[in-house]
Formats: sequence, C-alpha cells, structure tokens
Amino acid sequence: MATEQREYVIAPWGEGDCETSVVTLDLPSRELTAQVEVPTSVLENMSELADEHGIATEQALAERLEINRARISLYAAKSVESVSKVQQHLTDAREYLSGVEVLATDDLEDDIEHIWTSELGEP
Repeated sequence: MATEQREYVIAPWGEGDCETSVVTLDLPSRELTAQVEVPTSVLENMSELADEHGIATEQALAERLEINRARISLYAAKSVESVSKVQQHLTDAREYLSGVEVLATDDLEDDIEHIWTSELGEP
C-alpha cells in the first residue's frame, strides 16, 4: 500500500490545555512513519509499559496504536451484516496486529479466529 504524500492528523486529546510532545513512530502494519502529538501523561504511561517489556517508549506507543486499530476493526466486523465487509474488517485487524512484536495480542487474535471459524465457517 502506497503511503506517500499522505498526511494523517490526530485529533486533539480533549478540551483544555495539556503539555504534549511530538513523537515519531513507525507503524509497520502499514509501512508508515507518523509524527503524533501526544500528551505527556500518555507518554509517561507508555514509558512504564515500555520498561515492563524492555522496549523503547516509541515502540510501546506504536504497538498500542496498532492494537487499538485492530480492536476498532474487530468491533466494526461485529457490527456489519455483509460477509465480505466482515472479512475485510477481520483482515484489516490481522494486518494491524502484524505490526505488534512485543505487547500481548492473544485476546484479539482469539476473537478474530473465533469469528472466522465459528461465525463465518472459514479457517
């Protein structure tokens, strides 16, 4: 997928002022490098998560974003009626999870597998 000349905008985190930092992240599932403005409190949480797993803060944040994107695709798959749309959302979720190397994704992978095999009847 070509990602050249695309600009991604992250919406504001909420009302009011808060201290933020601009962080550059690699999102491997889409072969994309993104600059995101993140509240300092979120970076502190990601730093703690990174320390727990022995990875860089940027990698922890990138993997968390990939997991969240997969979760959104999974929820979307559960909310549509068309089999082809369900399959596409599940494929997208799997693709996002392919960018996660360290953080746990077993629960999402199990949910995806359950829908493929139990509800769609496919391997």
